Amino acid sequence: MTKVKNLNGTSGRLPAGYASWKEWWEAQTGRKFSSCSCSGCSAAAVVGAHVQKSGVSDMRWYIVPLCRSCNGKPSSEVFEVRDYDLVPVNG
Repeated sequence: MTKVKNLNGTSGRLPAGYASWKEWWEAQTGRKFSSCSCSGCSAAAVVGAHVQKSGVSDMRWYIVPLCRSCNGKPSSEVFEVRDYDLVPVNG
């Protein structure tokens, strides 16, 4: 598990050729969304959420499958997601 925090106001930065961050994540991983990646949550993942790792020098943005509730966590709240669900957006 990796500690992350939500990045707010980033949904409009979608790469050309994709209809959603969910579609982009599925294309990058070759997997389909299933459950929310947030530790302790069993809801269905419905959004490709922008997150950033917390407590490390890695400043990259990542997309991770989250439910609407977990995607709504404030950017000040640190939570854990599955490592293998993190896909870097910007190198």
